Amino acid sequence: MSFKNHLLAVILSGNKDQLRKRALIERSQLKNEIIEELSKKISENLFRNFNLEKLNVHLFYPISDKKEVNTWHIHNKLSHSVKIFTSAYNNDSEEWECVSFNPNTEFRKGKFNVPYPIKHQKELFEDINVILIPLLVFDSNGHRIGYGKGIYDSILNSTKKTCIKVGLSIMECSNVLIDFQDHDIALDYCQTPSVLHNFKLNP
Repeated sequence: MSFKNHLLAVILSGNKDQLRKRALIERSQLKNEIIEELSKKISENLFRNFNLEKLNVHLFYPISDKKEVNTWHIHNKLSHSVKIFTSAYNNDSEEWECVSFNPNTEFRKGKFNVPYPIKHQKELFEDINVILIPLLVFDSNGHRIGYGKGIYDSILNSTKKTCIKVGLSIMECSNVLIDFQDHDIALDYCQTPSVLHNFKLNP
């Protein structure tokens, strides 16, 4: 069956909590093999649309029980040509830190079950050229909804303005606009299994 038959659109009011709950329900109903198929499509199209060689790329790693995009396909391709960054929670400072690591290092589940490399070096978020962002819902203006923990709100505020922000989404664009505040940072792009949404073209 074609992966296009499994693309989902979240159609609700603009309320963030309602959109988040519906997206979690919709995604939880997808079979693991469908998540894997769509994740491969996202990875393939991401590399068709972006030349990431010689860039510092910040990658998130999937929380298995959340049925997130399997970014290990992206990791395997990036590991040959770029320096990979991710975020790891520091229990002492109680903050998320930017880290780099050997691509072959072992990963462990940390805060909120977020996978992180056991051996890593502390880096600066300001040094990231491209950041790949997990999300539940996004709209036509590039605004996104995550799990409501504020992790990526903090991370994005620590990156340079020139850092390219790319969301990765199993689901297609929401048909309603997401409520946002002035301090919210929108995506530049969002890669789905079939479409690259370019929000930099928006007026």
